[in-house]
Amino acid sequence: MIWQEGDTVTIRVKNLLPEETSIHWHGILLPFQMDGAPQISFNGIASGETFTYQFKVKQSGTYWYHSHSEMQEQTGLYGAIVIHPATPDPVESGRDYVVVLSDWTDDDPLAVFAKLKKESAYYNLNQPTVVDLVKDIMNDGLAAAVEQRHDWNMMQMNRTDLADISASTYTYLINGHHSADNWSCLFNAGEKVRLRFINASAQSFFDVRIPGLTLTVVAADGQNVEPVTVDEFRIGLAETYDVIVTPSRLHTRFLPSLWIVPATSAQH
Repeated sequence: MIWQEGDTVTIRVKNLLPEETSIHWHGILLPFQMDGAPQISFNGIASGETFTYQFKVKQSGTYWYHSHSEMQEQTGLYGAIVIHPATPDPVESGRDYVVVLSDWTDDDPLAVFAKLKKESAYYNLNQPTVVDLVKDIMNDGLAAAVEQRHDWNMMQMNRTDLADISASTYTYLINGHHSADNWSCLFNAGEKVRLRFINASAQSFFDVRIPGLTLTVVAADGQNVEPVTVDEFRIGLAETYDVIVTPSRLHTRFLPSLWIVPATSAQH
């Protein structure tokens, strides 16, 4: 969706599903009745019914929407929102692209949830071992190694638990496509390209980098920030980051593949 700051938007959502649904406008400033949280801000949208969302757009930046009903977000009910500012945008770019990162499972999300309720580490196959303990003792000393394990045990977590679900059941997507599809975009050599990253996943953190290019972060969660240039950044659940890249003549045919690495894998 593309909105303009200051406009009033009207979105009519007709539910063709056999179950209740809803749309939550993540990070958007609006009347609570329009927030889209069933049984909190409204009653939800029953099967066959239509609900009209209407509110004035009071901000600009990169945001997203998703269902707040059952596991519909995990099964693909989400999307990007780009809001153009009412005044000239201080971030200059020649082109503007949205990059939505998400995770997908062929399993029933309710079955996945049930397994996690029974055993929180069900999908975390890379568990600490005695060999890891010996390495930690050799590197940090016995007292430090024992204290570290005690701290994790008190939190009832493992060091591998940055996310509850791993690639053993998840496939990681870029704009709804498998990362192996090699997402690319058009640009001119030397042109500033704005990439609006959105983490629309259910359970995954991602480490993002583009081989051969630096990333200048210019906005976080829809808010402009003092530009910070990095080689890689980590994006958590529901976060958005706007970055500027400037490909050179070496990249005139295509933008190098995005390297989207689930942070759980990066930790192992």
